[in-house]
Amino acid sequence: MTDILPARTVLSGAVDFAMMYAAHDAFARHLDRLVTRLEHSGRVTPPAFEQWREFDSQLHTHHTGEDLALWPALRAAAPDEHQATLDAMDAEHAGLDPHLERIDSQIADAHATAAAASIHGLSAALGAHMRHEENEALPLIEAYLGPAGWAGFGQHMRSSIGRKGAQTYFPWLLDGADEQTTRHILALLPLPARILYRRSWLPKYRRCGEGGRRHPNGRGGANGQPRNS
Repeated sequence: MTDILPARTVLSGAVDFAMMYAAHDAFARHLDRLVTRLEHSGRVTPPAFEQWREFDSQLHTHHTGEDLALWPALRAAAPDEHQATLDAMDAEHAGLDPHLERIDSQIADAHATAAAASIHGLSAALGAHMRHEENEALPLIEAYLGPAGWAGFGQHMRSSIGRKGAQTYFPWLLDGADEQTTRHILALLPLPARILYRRSWLPKYRRCGEGGRRHPNGRGGANGQPRNS
């Protein structure tokens, strides 16, 4: 779906948004992989089920963090003429919920064809939201929150993900990322985390496969395996 979106305006000011761009790219990649898997097999296999659960959980963590620790701070700092952009961010987050709930039910009921069609719809809606955020909201963060405000959001996200969550989050985030992005993201981590990523987190992720575990911060929904698998 990214080929029909407006071009991303990559900011290169005082705030380093590399982690946000990497997260958005990861969401798009993992949705593309999941829909390909469903359309190829025609079934909701256990790996597809877990792949959806991991995506759903990571998106929930990401958007909840923005709703709690990013948009309210930006609302307080930005002048009135920019409040409509933040209203749009809230509305777009809420607008994704019906897509997520529908796919959650279809995946749980092992309706692979219906789930694949719904994921195409989610991919379009999420892609449009992420590009809107990149091109309209991130410049407001740069202008009105700056590096200190962005660092505060980063601290909130690290606390939300936690050490246990980081073991899956960073391999998931960088699964399929280009070499430049991978180097940049890893350089943002403290040295102990980089060592853990190379020696423990990434090998474990590769052994388990994508979606090989259930992230602890998910929205909810069905547990276990697809009901009809």
